[in-house]
Amino acid sequence: MNKHIFFISAAIFLASCASTNVQETAEKVPSGEEKLVQQADIRQAVEMHRFLVKFDRMYISNGGRIDLIPKSNYIILDGDRVVISAAYAGRQFSSRPIRGIDMVGKAVSFELKDKVSRGLYEIKMKVANDLNTFDVYLTVSNEGYCNASLNNYKIDHVRYTGNFIPLRAKPEEQEQQQQQDTGDDSLEISI
Repeated sequence: MNKHIFFISAAIFLASCASTNVQETAEKVPSGEEKLVQQADIRQAVEMHRFLVKFDRMYISNGGRIDLIPKSNYIILDGDRVVISAAYAGRQFSSRPIRGIDMVGKAVSFELKDKVSRGLYEIKMKVANDLNTFDVYLTVSNEGYCNASLNNYKIDHVRYTGNFIPLRAKPEEQEQQQQQDTGDDSLEISI
């Protein structure tokens, strides 16, 4: 008798836990409007060259995969300024050891291919500073998922995956964007 009561109470407990999980996951699914807003934010960030890509995985050229800490591995693009901080593991073609990729530079060239039918943006840019030059290839999906690859003559080809995060426009840029949207080029002077 005690076994029957135990099994019945365990079944009720498991059923109640399962119904709570179903309810929580149903609340997390974004609605159609939220997806459209997210897609518009991603599109605007790509066009304005203002975004952050946080890497969560690195794929080495010999087939290995390494999980990364996203707050330490990223690419920031703000206009033509680029900051790259990423882990690296692989062959190197330099006399000095390479522990990671840390670079602050300028986007010398920026090419955007918009593949709206597939929901992708392909970005190709060349990032340079006084010491290094990297070819950066990004593929961004409408859902905010991103693939990145970094090429340099001193290291093997390395690929990363992560999340695309749009950066907010600066207040001056927002005012300029609003003026362009309304077509109002007049200046307002208050005394």
